[in-house]
Amino acid sequence: MAGSSPVASFVKTRRSISALVLVHACIACPALAQGDPIVLAQAFCAAQTANDEQQLRGLMTADLVSVIAEAERRNAAIAATSGAAGAPLANGVPYRSSVEPPFACWPANVAPSVNLTIVDIAYASSANRGQWTDRIVLKQESDELRIDDILFATFLTDTYNAGLRRVLADSFDQ
Repeated sequence: MAGSSPVASFVKTRRSISALVLVHACIACPALAQGDPIVLAQAFCAAQTANDEQQLRGLMTADLVSVIAEAERRNAAIAATSGAAGAPLANGVPYRSSVEPPFACWPANVAPSVNLTIVDIAYASSANRGQWTDRIVLKQESDELRIDDILFATFLTDTYNAGLRRVLADSFDQ
């Protein structure tokens, strides 16, 4: 590729490989995650780059989907009385630390433990943000590995204390 940087070529290659893995694996997406955190993380990345909220929710625990649904219900009630712009989730549910959809996304590190697994998710942006990393928290649910939270990196030195669950709770408990 003339004029293309090695980083851009690498990101495009990673994105293409992730898409191929997803197309092959998504024949049965709900069963996709049975025990393999990398496969689940790749499906998560494909949904993130496609900005596909339904696919993201299909990878989550029932409890996390319920938390999101309750936040959306509360948000709709606020929007009905104060207008959509005044609602806490006016920009939608924050499935990543950046509002901007990522150009590319890939699993960067897997840290298993007894009750859960944490996977670093690296993102690349085509705009000014550059690269950033969030984390997904995986746990077993009905013999499948599912996403139970998304931990956000807001600074380079972040300790990932704020996650999707906390952001949704804090949005309404002010």
